Amino acid sequence: MDKKEFNKKMKEMLQERLGEDYSVAEHLQAKNNKNLLSGLVIQRTGTDLGMVIYLDKFFEEYQKGNTLDEIAAALYKKIVEAEIPKELSGDYLKELVRSYEAAKPMIFCKLVNEKANRELLQGVPYFPFLDLAVIFYIMVAETNSEQMAITIDNKIMELWGIDSQQLYQDTIYHMKTNVPQQLQNLNDIVESFMDEEEKKIFQEIIKKEKENCETTEELYCLQNSSKFGATSLLYGDTMAKFAEQVQCDLLILPSSIFEVLLYPDNGSRDYEVLQDMVQTINQVEVSREDQLSNSIYKYDRMTRKISIIYQGEDI
Repeated sequence: MDKKEFNKKMKEMLQERLGEDYSVAEHLQAKNNKNLLSGLVIQRTGTDLGMVIYLDKFFEEYQKGNTLDEIAAALYKKIVEAEIPKELSGDYLKELVRSYEAAKPMIFCKLVNEKANRELLQGVPYFPFLDLAVIFYIMVAETNSEQMAITIDNKIMELWGIDSQQLYQDTIYHMKTNVPQQLQNLNDIVESFMDEEEKKIFQEIIKKEKENCETTEELYCLQNSSKFGATSLLYGDTMAKFAEQVQCDLLILPSSIFEVLLYPDNGSRDYEVLQDMVQTINQVEVSREDQLSNSIYKYDRMTRKISIIYQGEDI
């Protein structure tokens, strides 16, 4: 059974289980980097609210051996147990897209690859940044691990009656005030997923590596408390303080839309090797939807500006 047949079968099985209280329809959505996801739109009869369940990962479970009945049962449970906030009525959502002041406290930004998202960028306000683009969204609600967001497009901008410059300035101010940057040693992050015995082994490995190397620079993860933490590149003074601490410029490895990695540039770095590492990790470890760039950036300690130091291939 291919993915198309799987999606159709899931639609039929869920409609049968949910009955007349819900409508189920197939849905295709172009996500970040032209990644096309297939799913189902589930809507309760008599309401203007619904939810989208993307089926790609469930199809992978089917390929690994899970039965159609097992997957349909899990999806049915997910749907009936979904906690959609009562205040998310059609009137509430209409107010957000009509009133900038109502939506303003809930507006955040996201960094995406500019070239890979040119079709998307034709219909939304955005700002170029390096080989990336800054786009904006309204975070309507968060329920458990799910998020409900509305991408701000040109139609919404017309309703609000503001220009993209005001949107950018207000959003950056909001995030600088309410979404602080977070800088953490990558080794510490890795250790947080280990038990005590694994930590001891890992720490011993790191200790031996430092003894065998002339330099002790390590990778640091820069993010913020929003979902799309790579936007921490756009504001704040964390990089400036870190650059002063290590007394050198910083290389920026765009690991994903969720975070970036900082690497002190001691003058002996092989940019080509680092760029190849980033590209390989993107191809092997990071889903296409979550990829940011294959390029390497540099934060200049003196000018406090970021530039592309080594241009990578298109993602």
